[in-house]
Amino acid sequence: MTLESESVESWTVADFFSCGGGTSAGFSRRPDFRIIGAVDLELAKPSGGKGASDCNETYAANHGISPLNRDMMTLEPEEFAKSSGTRPGDLNVMISCAPCTHLSRANPSNHLIDKIENTLIDRSGEFAIWLKPEIFFMENARELIMGNYKHHHAKLVQSLENVAYDVKSDIHFLHRFGLPQVRERALVVASRIGKAKTLEDLWEGWTIRPEAVTVRVALARLAEWKAEHPSDPDGDVFPGMTPEVAKRIAATPKDGGGWIDVARNTKTRKLLTKDCLRRWKEGNFGSHPDVYGRMAWDKPAPTIKRECAHVGNGRYTHPTEDRLMTVREMATLQGFPFDYKFPAKSVANRYRHIGDAVPPVIAYQMSALAKWIKTGVRPEPVDWVMPNTCLRVEDIVRVN
Repeated sequence: MTLESESVESWTVADFFSCGGGTSAGFSRRPDFRIIGAVDLELAKPSGGKGASDCNETYAANHGISPLNRDMMTLEPEEFAKSSGTRPGDLNVMISCAPCTHLSRANPSNHLIDKIENTLIDRSGEFAIWLKPEIFFMENARELIMGNYKHHHAKLVQSLENVAYDVKSDIHFLHRFGLPQVRERALVVASRIGKAKTLEDLWEGWTIRPEAVTVRVALARLAEWKAEHPSDPDGDVFPGMTPEVAKRIAATPKDGGGWIDVARNTKTRKLLTKDCLRRWKEGNFGSHPDVYGRMAWDKPAPTIKRECAHVGNGRYTHPTEDRLMTVREMATLQGFPFDYKFPAKSVANRYRHIGDAVPPVIAYQMSALAKWIKTGVRPEPVDWVMPNTCLRVEDIVRVN
């Protein structure tokens, strides 16, 4: 018997720091769960200000409710409970993916200052203690658990354990679980109705076929879907490039080439940015070997980050075409359903909603964990593979 064959009530979910709704998608696309509330301040860049990211419009377009545009630093649990019609103990699942902006190693200055925004991790624990959800999830950068400011994670775990939650925290490379992208993330699962379950528990005895998590396979499956849905508004959307950048990309070798390859060729070296040229001369490739790079067909994509709307921000160029991956291609590699809507007027914000997200194919597995904890029935792969995405049930095989 599979999980989906069971007749159960509709379980309630609240999503804090909901962004464009990637995590919520993993729950709302499973009939057993119902989203009753969400919160996001809509910050784009840290300097962009409240409302700049426009992510709540994307959330509403896909989930049918509009998140509260509020700052979790000042929002009180009582106010959220009133707006969502919940009381302490009513909530089945609480998602609180506090921002990783000031934890991630992507920003070298993060190891120097423990910024006030990191206390949003602690704040998540305060909301959980008040709301008393049965199950709590937090996804974040690996530095949540192993970084300089891991005391926030320790405080969160202690606060949950103090009120009888069983808590498990792990760091995972998500391509191991069917995401066609090398993405290293921390996941916290807490349960007050039984033992917490992790992705490792879900996949015990199973593994992914390596070829299933490549750019080639993901985009081929997207192409199959597009052939049946030619009017996809996000299908061919990507930003343009200046003539200078276009020449640089055209000179970059197909299928995995990067700026270092351009530098090795004396005829194309002049096309480098000043910073890349300086790094080449110094022999210091630093932390930016992927900028202006192409994805490789037969490997997982590199980590897709918030600012993925420009080829100069990472290895985000198409393997063979001289352009940035489209909105839909990037969303596919981030594990979004092919029909997910990205209505933001700003193309840069559409990419931000993708890069900021918990990959929905992983969030769907999180919802399978929640149902396992609730019912005691271990799910089979058919229960945790999100429909209409780059991942398919046949990609998962038993471990010999």
